[in-house]
Parts: sequence; C-alpha cells; structure tokens
Amino acid sequence: MSLSERAGLLLVAAGLMAGCQPLPRPLADLAVPGPELLNLPGRGGLAVLEVEGLTGQRASGFAQALAEALQSREVPAIAGAGMRESVFLIGRVSTRDIGGDGLEIDWEWELVDDKGTTIDRREERDVMMRRDWEWAGAKALAARAAPAVAALYEGQMPQPQPPEAKPLIFLAGITGAPGDGGRTLPRALATVIEGRQMTPTTDRAAATAIVTGSMSVKPAARGKEQVEISWRVTRANGEEVGVVSQANEIPAGSLKGPWGEVAGFVALAAADGIVDLVRRIPATKPASR
Repeated sequence: MSLSERAGLLLVAAGLMAGCQPLPRPLADLAVPGPELLNLPGRGGLAVLEVEGLTGQRASGFAQALAEALQSREVPAIAGAGMRESVFLIGRVSTRDIGGDGLEIDWEWELVDDKGTTIDRREERDVMMRRDWEWAGAKALAARAAPAVAALYEGQMPQPQPPEAKPLIFLAGITGAPGDGGRTLPRALATVIEGRQMTPTTDRAAATAIVTGSMSVKPAARGKEQVEISWRVTRANGEEVGVVSQANEIPAGSLKGPWGEVAGFVALAAADGIVDLVRRIPATKPASR
C-alpha cells in the first residue's frame, strides 16, 4: 500500500471516529497541545505518526524520538496526535543488503494535510553497518532522520519577508526660529521621527522625503507673541506632499535664548503629521521632473 493510500485510510477512519466526539476533528485523538508544542512557533505544527518498517521498541518509540529531535531544530513537532491546523508526517523505512556487512537504509517521508492530501514528499538514502542498524535505538535513528524531515517541513513554510525599508528623511532645517531653535528643533525632530520607524539622513538625493521648516514670531496681546511654524514635506524631486502647521501664543521673548525641552515638545507635536505625510509617498520614488 502506498503512503498516500495509507494516509487516506488513516484519515478516513479518523473522520468516522471523530463523529462520536463532542467536537468534529479531522484526525482521531487530537490532543490539547502540550508545552513542547505551545512553546514553539507554528501552532498547527508537525504531527509525527508511527513509521512503517520499524519493529520492536524502535517502532513504538521512534515517533516521539523524532519529534524531540525536530524540536531541537526548532520544528514545532509532536508525536502522534495533532491539531486541526497540523501537517502530518507519514514515514516508511526499508533496508537493502549492499554486501560487506553494509545496509542501504531507504527512508520515505510524506507530508499530508488533515484530509490526507499529499503536500510534499522526500526520499532519503543512508548507509549503515548491519550491526549499527540492528543495535541503534530510536533516538539514534531519529537523530539521523531529523535533518531530512526538517528540510521537508521547512520547505513548506512561508519564507520570512525582509523587513520593510524605513523611509529616509532629510531635514532641511528651519528658518526664522529665534534663540537656538534653528539648531535644537531639527535635532529634536530627528530624534522623534527616528522613533516612528523613519531614518534621518544627510543624503538629500537619497531621501524619501525632505522636511523644511519655517517659523514666524509676531507680537500678540500684551506680553504675548504669536508663534507659527510650518513643516513642508516634499519628495526628493521637489513635489510637495503636504504641510503641517503649528500655532500658539507664548510669553513674549521666551524663545530668544535656549529652547531646552520646548524643542522636544514642538517636535512631538509636529511628528505625527509629518510621518503621516511621508507615509503617503510610494516606496519607489518617482522620476525627477
């Protein structure tokens, strides 16, 4: 009987048994996952079924030994019972005398889903001395089989995507800021936007966006000044994306000296609007006009 046929019979039988359970299950005896599975990534995991062709104690202990060997390779494996989202491993092993007291060990592995549909399969050939094969325990054999099984399983897993590149922001400074604001405000803004998953850059041509500030301070009510700040966000080719505006009344003359923590407050207030505008720019920069 082929592995596919065996898987189909196993899963059909399991489906009939599942009808007697309180909740429908794709395989018989689906278990609540233990710590060995819950602590690994991929909650469905790989359910390792008994391998055809092994006899004696090796037959009963091999699935558990292989699951443990796979766990050491960060494959979320568990012996026997699986869950609805599990992938199931069906295996078969056979030997062939190659002379000189040597044996060729042929492993055949098949991954199936909970409906018995083959996902992938792999054949692996090993050579051992007859006495080594006969005396090898389940753990020793599992250690030899684990690399091929891990490769088979990991070949079905989605490959991690490279992290998305952070937008590069060129801060072109701010005009009209009294006191040391022309220096401290851009520095504070750089710190804030870096915390918003964007990277300040000194390379204007490579920048995703260019941020240019302008500030005006005008007399207001007695003892007050009206402060207005505009942050213009453009693409590298000069095309405007938008403007973030800030305005407030402050005690007259309070910004003529060191800004201190005021620079950080202003940068924090502006950052959300600036970041929102930058995120509207496509990852691929348009051609320069």
